[in-house]
Parts: sequence; C-alpha cells; structure tokens
Amino acid sequence: MAQPIFKYFSSETYRQNVKNGTEPYLQVVSSWVPFDKNNIVGYLAASVYQSYAAIYGGGWITSFDTNAMVIMVFFRSELELLRRDSGEIFGKESMPIDDGIIMKKFKDCHRRHVDFVEYARVFDSCLSPIMLLYMFVCSVMLCVTAYQITIETSPMQRFLTTEYLVFGVAQLFIYCWHSNDVLVASQDVMRGPYESAWWARDIKYRKDLYILIGQFSKNVVFSAGPFAKLTVATFINLLKVQNLHTGLNYYALLTRVIDIDALIWWDAS
Repeated sequence: MAQPIFKYFSSETYRQNVKNGTEPYLQVVSSWVPFDKNNIVGYLAASVYQSYAAIYGGGWITSFDTNAMVIMVFFRSELELLRRDSGEIFGKESMPIDDGIIMKKFKDCHRRHVDFVEYARVFDSCLSPIMLLYMFVCSVMLCVTAYQITIETSPMQRFLTTEYLVFGVAQLFIYCWHSNDVLVASQDVMRGPYESAWWARDIKYRKDLYILIGQFSKNVVFSAGPFAKLTVATFINLLKVQNLHTGLNYYALLTRVIDIDALIWWDAS
C-alpha cells in the first residue's frame, strides 16, 4: 500500500509523467471503481477504497491462518498429553494403584481419543477445501512468478514479486509443518500404553490394553481436498524438480505465445 506513495515522492520522472498524462497513477490494487480514477480526487478515493479492501482481506486471511494453526498446535498437545497419561495407567512399579482407578484411566484415555478423532475429522472437513485452494494457488504461483521475475525490468518490482512468492510458499509450509506434527504425534501416542507398567500387573488387563492400543493406532492427518495430505513430504513434492520442469515448460509456453502475438502484430502492421 505504501508503494504508490513511495514511488510518487521518490521518482521525479514518475511525477512529471503523471502530470503530463503519459503515465497512469500507480494503484494499490488493480480494481474497477464506478468513477474516474485518473484524476487526483478519484485516485485518492480509489486508493482509500483499495487500501481498506486489502486490509480487510488480509485481516480475514490472518485470522483464519492463526485460528487454524492454533487448533493444530492444540491437537498435537492433546496427543502428547494422552500419550503421557496412557503411560501412567498402571501407575509406577513401586507405587501400584487400585483396580478401580486403572479401569477409570482406561475408559478416560479411550474416550479422549475417540473424541479427538471426531473433532479432528470435523476440523479437517472445514480446512480441507481451503487447503486445496492454497495448494492450487501455490502451484500456479510458482510457475507464474518465476516467469514474471524474468520479464520484470524494475528491481523494486522484482523484489516485491519475490517477496510475494516467498510469503505464499511459507504460508503453505506452515500448514504442512503443523499438520505433520499432528500426524507424528498421532503415531507416537500408541507408544504410551507400552511405556506403562503393564508387565507388572495382572494378565486380565491385557485385553483392555489391546483395545486401547487399537484405538490409538488411528492416525490423524489433515488433507488438502481428496488428493493430498498436509505433510512435509507433500510440501517437498510440490517443490521437487518435476515441478521445476513444469515451471520451465510454462515459461516456454508463455514465451512462445508472446512471440506468436508479436509476429501476428508485425504481419498485420
């Protein structure tokens, strides 16, 4: 949002071109407005409107990302606590606990994990469509931005384009990282019952222990639509050499289209 103001006060050539009408005002966001934005009054009004829209949209995205990541961290913490509590079902070898308390801990750990799986499923149903869009945008952005950086002549514009690319990729990486943490924690929670003093207790508890371990064996991982899981491996695959080849092919296609358009224009003239 500060780029138009910075360019206006830092570039005398730009100011002269704007006054002469040979160069349009640099907009905050390219958008349509129901008034003339080529004069100073309309331009200022459009800039205020575009700045408000950018802040409003950025606020919504930031709020969504923050809530989603906090929930993922909470899920991982709950799994870590569940592993710790399941490891203390039978107490310590030197301090055994009563049978009634043991059964209560069994039921509590089983209920908590069942509820956790259900809440994770509901959360994934809300997150998955958005993450599918994120991954699609990130894939296209890798190709388009690489091409745009090569054709830009302004160092400032190249910097802004690269910054946009880095932040877009980092946003997807953070989701994949936290989702991967939840997956790893859901796999490790099954170790909790094995870390307990089960071997020092009566054999009658082993059936309950098997049931609890079977419940804990359900892995939890969030998805990006029906096509991909949000893991670090998925993020790496998105940036693999084959995607670089796709970007180069896209770059070659755009260059070819531009050359054909230039040739058609030359023949027509």
